[in-house]
Amino acid sequence: MPLNERKILDIILNQCNQVPERYTGYRRELLETISEIVLLERQHKVIGTNIQVKINDKVNAAGQLLARKRGQSSEAGGK
Repeated sequence: MPLNERKILDIILNQCNQVPERYTGYRRELLETISEIVLLERQHKVIGTNIQVKINDKVNAAGQLLARKRGQSSEAGGK
């Protein structure tokens, strides 16, 4: 992996570790989503996939998971 790519990944990892844990496992889920997007970008360079649709799908799935987890925590807090 080129040095500049490694530096970018180090920055992303550092920033993910500083994000507030909105629910148990949130940072892990965030890092997995970002990792999948980085992988899609690398594949896009090689085979020219429709990257925007795939990234939108990943971001939407992460947003839906966050919304579900927030709903679960507000239900638990209200009981």
